[in-house]
Formats: sequence, C-alpha cells, structure tokens
Amino acid sequence: MKKIIVLIVAIMTIGMFTPAIRSNAQNGFVSIFITPSSEVQQGRTSILQVMGPNIEKVTATFAGRRFDLYRTNVGNWAGLLAVDMDATLGANTLDIYYWTDENQEPQVISQQIVVLPGGFDFQDIPLPYDLEPLLDPELNEYDFQSIERVHMRQTREIFFTTFQQPIPGPSISSFGGFRSYNNGVLTGRHTGIDYRAVIGTAVTAAANGRVVFAQYLPIHGNHIIIDHGWGILTGYSHLSEISVVPGELVYQGQTIGLSGATGRVQGPHLHFEVAVNGSWVDGSQFLTLEIPLPAIN
Repeated sequence: MKKIIVLIVAIMTIGMFTPAIRSNAQNGFVSIFITPSSEVQQGRTSILQVMGPNIEKVTATFAGRRFDLYRTNVGNWAGLLAVDMDATLGANTLDIYYWTDENQEPQVISQQIVVLPGGFDFQDIPLPYDLEPLLDPELNEYDFQSIERVHMRQTREIFFTTFQQPIPGPSISSFGGFRSYNNGVLTGRHTGIDYRAVIGTAVTAAANGRVVFAQYLPIHGNHIIIDHGWGILTGYSHLSEISVVPGELVYQGQTIGLSGATGRVQGPHLHFEVAVNGSWVDGSQFLTLEIPLPAIN
C-alpha cells in the first residue's frame, strides 16, 4: 500500500509542471520541468525539477553560478533557479549536469531561460549630514562583500517548510529598486523589502534554519543571516538588538531580534532580504512559493 501511495503522489506532482525538455539517458528519458515558467523576471525564482532513472546527483549552472539539486520526497531532484536582479535580459543558457549508476561522467542537458525585465522603480533618498560618511563607496563595498561571502554557501541540510513575513505590518519599499543618495553622491540597488516598525518590535525567523551571521555592519546596522538550506538565506537589518548567535538553530516565528534604526537609515524599519544560490531575489515571492519537500533520510 505504501508503494502505491508514493506512486500516486509522484504522478500528481509531475502533473503540476510543464516539461521543458526531455533527454535520452542511459536507461530511459530524463525530463526537465521548470515552474511556473522558463520565462523568469529579474529578481524572481523558479523551481527546477529533474526526473529520470538511476540518477545519483544533479547540479546546474546559470549566469555563471553553480547550484545543487536535491532529492525530493517523491524521488525526483529539485532546486531553485534564481534569476538575479541584475541578470542579463533575453535568452540565457541553463546547463544541467546529472550522474547515473552506469556513467560516472555527467551527462548535460541545456535549456534556454528567457530573462524578463523586473519592473524596478527608482528612488532618490536624501540623507542628513551626520549620515553622509556612510555614502563612502569603500565602506559600502566592505558591507556588501561581508554579506555576499556568506551568501555563497550551499547547505545540503534542509530546515524550511514554508516562509512567513518576519514582522507584522505593510511594506514601505519594494525589492530591486534603483537608488540614488543625495542627488547621485552614491547609487545602488535595494536588495530587500522594507517593513515599517517602531523600535523594539519583535523580528522573527521567516522559516526554520541556522544562524550563520549576527553582527554589526556600517550600512546594514545590526544584521542577522539565517541559512535555510538549498541555497536559501534570509537577512534582517537595522536591528536595535540581536538575540541569537552564529550556529544557533532557530524556528519559524521565533524572535531573533528587535527592530531598530542602526546603520544607514532615515528612520526605524526592518530591511528583509533573501538570497538564493548567491543571487539577490524578491523575498515577497517566498511567502507563497511552493517548494518541493525534501527526501527523508
């Protein structure tokens, strides 16, 4: 009875996806499924699934970044195809490498991914005189490199189930926007979503995970990064207080700190950001994104 149930679930799951390409493998066909589409906006994430016989390992490369796929609870392989907010528009090649029992060298399937404009806005932000030192390009480079080094990690351990908003209330600034500070003294991109919050509001983990960064940065202020596995990391900035330490396991809804106004801010708020496989992506999508369940070891 157990085998029949698993087979039915697998068939139902496959039916939710549109096959992008099929390849003749050693003992049958390998199918590639991309949902919701192989046309993806800048800053958005699609789910990539690979199905076929005797597959032992799957990796992929897209836009110069390599990422792993993981076995799911229905026996196929899945990973997150993250399109960076700065991704080149138009057709980009996704290369998928898979290994089988009979062949120790990987076979390769290539698929074209069409990157569409993200529709990002523009905002000019005036900063007061006392914050102008934080417009120093070298200081900004140090801040973002500190975070991006953490974003390059890929953990096979899987923690998450779903994601939830880390703080109640409406967003006040969207992801990906082009920003100019003090009429062009410094320009950049907005890597997350801002939520209005008075100082001292509880900030909670968006999903289960492990804390991998918790310290002060000049631009992000008191900043926490949580690794959720499968290349997904969430960041929480401008906190007035940090309540967790690196290495600590946290659970969805657990308080990890308090909102504040540390770093480069005009006023108190929470800056929430998501990176997948090293690419900045729109965190609001993860509140509804249905990520395949991992295999139970």
